Amino acid sequence: MPPFEFRGNGPPRRGPSRDQRRREFTFRYPKPKTSERPLLQGQREGTPELLTTESTDKPAPKFASLADLSDSEEAEMDLSEESEDEDSRPRKRRVIASESKESTPPPLPPAPKWSNPDPYTSLPPPDESQHKRVDVVKLIRKAKLQNSLGDAKLKDAVTDNDDFISLGPTAEIPLENQAPENAPRGPKSMENQPPAMPSLKRTRDDESKGISFKTGKPKARFMDDGSILYQWKAFPGQNDTPWMAKSYPMHASQKLHCEVLDFFNWVKPHDYEQIVREDLIGRLDQAFKRRYGNVAVKPFGSFASGMYLPTADIDLVLLSKVFMSGGRKQFGERKGQIYAFSAYLKSLEIAVPGSIETIAHARVPILKFIDKLTGLRVDLSFDNDSGIIANQTFQEWKQQYPLMPIIVSVIKQFLLLRGLNEVPTGGLGGFSITCLVTSLLQHMPSSKQGNIGVVLMDFFDFYGFLMDYERVGLRMEPPGYYHKAFGDNDRLSIIDPNNSSNDISGGTKEIRLIFRAFRDAYDSLSRRIHEVAQSNEPKSILQSIIAANYDEYTEQRFQLRYVYDNSEQFAQYRSPPAERPAGRSGDRPHLTPHAPRRK
Repeated sequence: MPPFEFRGNGPPRRGPSRDQRRREFTFRYPKPKTSERPLLQGQREGTPELLTTESTDKPAPKFASLADLSDSEEAEMDLSEESEDEDSRPRKRRVIASESKESTPPPLPPAPKWSNPDPYTSLPPPDESQHKRVDVVKLIRKAKLQNSLGDAKLKDAVTDNDDFISLGPTAEIPLENQAPENAPRGPKSMENQPPAMPSLKRTRDDESKGISFKTGKPKARFMDDGSILYQWKAFPGQNDTPWMAKSYPMHASQKLHCEVLDFFNWVKPHDYEQIVREDLIGRLDQAFKRRYGNVAVKPFGSFASGMYLPTADIDLVLLSKVFMSGGRKQFGERKGQIYAFSAYLKSLEIAVPGSIETIAHARVPILKFIDKLTGLRVDLSFDNDSGIIANQTFQEWKQQYPLMPIIVSVIKQFLLLRGLNEVPTGGLGGFSITCLVTSLLQHMPSSKQGNIGVVLMDFFDFYGFLMDYERVGLRMEPPGYYHKAFGDNDRLSIIDPNNSSNDISGGTKEIRLIFRAFRDAYDSLSRRIHEVAQSNEPKSILQSIIAANYDEYTEQRFQLRYVYDNSEQFAQYRSPPAERPAGRSGDRPHLTPHAPRRK
């Protein structure tokens, strides 16, 4: 028996009995390689189409013939992309052999390759330096053909889709409006309502602004020198002081006193503005009560105090029953709840589509939207009564200091024209302005409070030149000042009269620029008063600080007046027709034609 003998494999584990005869191992042929399969060896039937781009022609030339080139820039090459142009070119004239052999000239003898020229009769060799040299680089650039000219354009039926059969129409048929003539154009429930009032706001170039949406983080809009923004500047020849009367008293201080009163009476809300805004609050209050039961929508801020400008937003807060009874917050604690409020507000169709902005990740979550009926902007917060308490404090100060609302209206307009009235961009908020004016009146003798012009000049003088906000802060209750021991010395500090641990002006980071604007206002008013005192012509003193293009105010008021005159919910208030506001320069502003007034 040989020492090594192959006996094959062992018996299967679960095979038949042991006495079955074992079979010897047989080798199998290995599988052919993938590359050796007949499909890849080119053994296929001939097809009219080429599955792969094959070409038996010679490769296209990359360079032109040297005999056809010139290094001159004026001589341009005449290359064509199609082979058909080659046939149209004039060919060289061929030499046609004549039938008569006698007419053929005898051939010239070949010139010798090597010869010794006669030094007396032959010319000297040409000097290559006197001739123009051939620019080899230009010849190469001209001789190189484009790839598109050298590529062979083969006819490929597969690529050209010659066998494609389209199942659709051969030409595009324009769609036509198949709606019937009397088809409804809106919901049946809104059939009797007046059409929506288009936006009347226009740019400086007399173009419609439309509805703008404030989304994302606000950007700084103020100028570095604290001057008036471009969009508020008046046009040449425009009436930039629409509140000014024709005549004032002769004394300059009395003129400023009367003009400030005229401005306050012109800018304060009209009756129909208040009614339309209150109706918006009532519609929101009823809508949330239908969904969430015993809740309340309350206003705060400038609208609650009655000191809002014509284009001001409406600040609202949604109060839950639990918060109103025990002070425990129920709304606004979870982000998902804020988004649920946003979805419900969208389903009410109160807001303009696309105008709802949900700010759920802020310290104070709010919803921002634009009312569809009036075009007013609304900010809705949840379970926060700080604004309502601050409004109660404002009403108390208003009773103690009657001049406070008048001075506040001038300061608000002054900062608005310069973009310094928004806290998110570092400006001074409305309640902070109220505290500055109230603090001044708290320390001013009552004898000086009889003339509003004097109080206004003292305000710009004190906070523009005398107030050191880096070392001193304001305390409202009890009235006084305090020295800063810690905190941000570059910010204005005003202790909240309702919460001593809160600084209501901590977000005003542009206080240095604001106080600089107060200094410039004091200097401008002083010079203007001196000019008016020496002139007998009726001139505006406030023109030096708050003259602007007030068309936006007039247009906003006419838009609210249109809603007031054409909506059925305001019919009960239209018994005596309200007086229309004064237009710009005594003219009626541009209005879009609308439906006639319903009776």
